[in-house]
Amino acid sequence: MYDIAHVAQTVSVRLPKKTLQEIDRLAERLKTDRSEALRRFIERGLREARIDEALDQLRRARISVGKAAELAGLTLYEMLDLVKEHRILSGYGPDDLERDLRGLGRGR
Repeated sequence: MYDIAHVAQTVSVRLPKKTLQEIDRLAERLKTDRSEALRRFIERGLREARIDEALDQLRRARISVGKAAELAGLTLYEMLDLVKEHRILSGYGPDDLERDLRGLGRGR
């Protein structure tokens, strides 16, 4: 018996001729057919969209870095690299540093 969640479904989409030519060119370079190339491009685009959404929510302080990593499908370390790259404040401020230093016996 098939698991319905994993059965591929056919989707139709209209694309300009120029776009199809570019897809075919890239598919040839990837040594695959148009359908497989489109699946790869869509997966890549979805991954980027998940990352963008997670970074946006993090930037608005709606979620934690850990939750952002989870939503984006990344490891915590990969998300921390993106946070640094995009210069997003992680919410770890001077008060947090002071608390952590006190915890280590070095604070005021």
